[in-house]
Amino acid sequence: MKKKIVHYQVLFVFVIIFFSSCYKEGRQTTVADAGTVSADKLNSSIENVFKGPEIQMGNGKARSWISINHDGVPVELGIEMTDGALYGLPQDPEDVAAATFVLPLHKKASDVTPFDHLVINWNVQGHEPKHVFDVPHFDFHFYMISEGDRMAIPPYEVAPAGFDKLPPHAYWPDLYFPTPGGVPQMGKHWIDGTFAPPFTKTFIYGSYNGRFTFLEPMVIRDYLVQGTSYTTAFRQLHVFDPVNKYYPQQYNIYKDPVSSKHYVTLSDFVWR
Repeated sequence: MKKKIVHYQVLFVFVIIFFSSCYKEGRQTTVADAGTVSADKLNSSIENVFKGPEIQMGNGKARSWISINHDGVPVELGIEMTDGALYGLPQDPEDVAAATFVLPLHKKASDVTPFDHLVINWNVQGHEPKHVFDVPHFDFHFYMISEGDRMAIPPYEVAPAGFDKLPPHAYWPDLYFPTPGGVPQMGKHWIDGTFAPPFTKTFIYGSYNGRFTFLEPMVIRDYLVQGTSYTTAFRQLHVFDPVNKYYPQQYNIYKDPVSSKHYVTLSDFVWR
């Protein structure tokens, strides 16, 4: 999500008032390998870990990864960032390209889940609405469309039809609301109606041209720097597109105390 979401603040007032490359690893997970899977999965049985290529992010590195058990079921999928990736980030709020970090997924991840690629968006000044999301934070996008299709999403003012075509109501996650307008190379953002400030983290859905296209944990930088661990279930779509894939039911934020790497992941996958 970027700072130029059209009329974003208007919807939030409504909500608050009314609802207040790659390689494979296979190994036994140990405490020293805490960065491979979230804390509640430590000391689990052997899983195959497939990692995407590292990219430069700030003063460090970031990459995607997925762990899959021996039954072929994904255990956890997400983003791994070295500690340096949280520092030395772009400071010009207008330089959107420099603050966008695209993470390719290993083919194994796209084979078993609906996700095609991941994108980290760094917001040095946050974005609208003021006094809610205007703090330095990251948007962690898990896209269910190709990078080419995502990049082809135009500014809302140029072609609003794709943004305004919402998914069928039967698909909508409970208590989520679409925001007005939309963001180029992203889509329309959907807000959890139970969210209330102050903002440290929240979970967003995204749509474009009549279908849900991304999942997005949104987390302030300070929360990641502190290394706080957090795991929670998020509200599910009621109809899934594409089908015959494993979909996650919870998201996780944690730091490996041994490697000092930071993780934002999805887990608790079920077949849809």
